[in-house]
Amino acid sequence: MPGLGLAVPIEGLSLRESLELAAEAEELGYSDAWSYEVDTNDGFTPLGWLAARTRRMRLGISLVPAFSRPPALLAMTVSGLQDISGGRLLLGLGASSPAVIGGWMGLEHAKPLTRVRETIEATRLALSGERTTYRGETVRMEGFRLGGAPTGVPVVLGALGPRMNRLAGSDADGLIMVFTVPERTPVLLEEFRAGAREAGRPPGEVITKVFVAVDEDLATLRPQLRRFITGYAIVPAYNDLLSRQGFAAEAGALATAWADGRRGDALEAVTDDLLRALIVFGSAAACEAQLRAHLDNGVDSLIIAPITAAADPDERRDRVRNTVRQVARSLAR
Repeated sequence: MPGLGLAVPIEGLSLRESLELAAEAEELGYSDAWSYEVDTNDGFTPLGWLAARTRRMRLGISLVPAFSRPPALLAMTVSGLQDISGGRLLLGLGASSPAVIGGWMGLEHAKPLTRVRETIEATRLALSGERTTYRGETVRMEGFRLGGAPTGVPVVLGALGPRMNRLAGSDADGLIMVFTVPERTPVLLEEFRAGAREAGRPPGEVITKVFVAVDEDLATLRPQLRRFITGYAIVPAYNDLLSRQGFAAEAGALATAWADGRRGDALEAVTDDLLRALIVFGSAAACEAQLRAHLDNGVDSLIIAPITAAADPDERRDRVRNTVRQVARSLAR
C-alpha cells in the first residue's frame, strides 16, 4: 500500500488546529505527518507535539534547509525527536534558496549541492555517537560527540533539479518532489535512479507533495490557484522544473511577464492545462484518479497539502477536513 501523509501546518488553520487534524488523520489511516518551514513556525516544533499525541505515524520534516542549522545541532534535534517518538522520525533536507538563506537568514547560500551532501555526511557521523571531526568545503565540526545512545534516522532530500535528484539517489534514503506532472515523473526520476545505481544501492523512497482541493467551487478556486502557482513559478528553480515537464512556453511567458511588471499577464500564463497538471482538484472521484496517477508513475508515498478557496474561517476548516477525509476514504491503508 502507498504511504499517505498530511502536510502541517495547513494554510488557513492555526498550527494547533493543523496538528489536531493530523492526529485525527492517524485514526483515518494516514501513515505519515510531514511538517515544513517557510516563514511561519519552525519545522521541528510540530513534530514534538505530534510525537506525544500519535502512536504509529511516521513524522517527517520537508524540508529543513541545510544552511540554517549546523550538523551538530541537527543531530541533537533529531536525537531528541527520535527518542520521544519511538524512532518514527524522517529528516528531510534541502538547499532552500538565496532569498530565504541570504535574505531572510543573512547567511551565504554558496555551493548548495556540496552543502547538502556534506550536511548529510556530517549529521550521520554526529548521530553515530562517536567523537567526530569533519572538515568539508562548507561544513566543519570539531570533536563533537552526541550524548546518549546513538540513533539512526532516514534522510530524504528535497530536489527540483537533476543534480540534486542524483545526489538523493546516491547519498540519501529517499527523494521528496513537489509540483510534479504524473506522466513526467518517470523522466524526473531518471537521475535519482542513476545516482542509486552508481552508488551500488537500490533507490530509496519516492515521495511527492501534492496540493489537493476536493469539492471546491472552481470559479473561486482557479484564480487563487493561478496566484499560488505564479508565486512559485517566478523562482528560477521552479520555473525550470515546469519547463522540464513540458510547460516551457507557459513558464517562459510567465517569467517574462513578471520581470516586465505585467502581473496580470503572468497570471494568465498559468493555463488551465498547467493548473490541472500540477494541482489535484475536483470531485472526490476525480481527485482520487489524479492521486493514483502519481502512484502509477513511480511515486511510493504522497504528502497531501489541503487547499481551499473559502474565506470564512469555519467554512475553511470544514472544507479542509472534507479533503482530508475524502482522500483517506480513497487511499488510506
